[in-house]
Amino acid sequence: MKQYIYSYSYSLVLSLCKEIEYIRSRSKNINNSLKTCHNKILSKRLILELEKLNKNRIKILNISENLLNNNSNDLSLEFLLEITKRSNSFQQI
Repeated sequence: MKQYIYSYSYSLVLSLCKEIEYIRSRSKNINNSLKTCHNKILSKRLILELEKLNKNRIKILNISENLLNNNSNDLSLEFLLEITKRSNSFQQI
């Protein structure tokens, strides 16, 4: 039973890490597009998407902090929290 719980935990952490990487990558692309975009409607859509990505990043940050508080010795959770915090630098508008 215990092994199953750990497998589930690692799967969850891996999925959240992948999601953070997607958010980081997409945010970077959006910011690059915003620098060169001259269409107001498109710019507005891009900004809305960036805001949505940021909300998702904050949700993952909260989940990571809660998981780490419950499992303070888990390195994978510390890693997740670290990459989530670092992804903040790409959330510029």
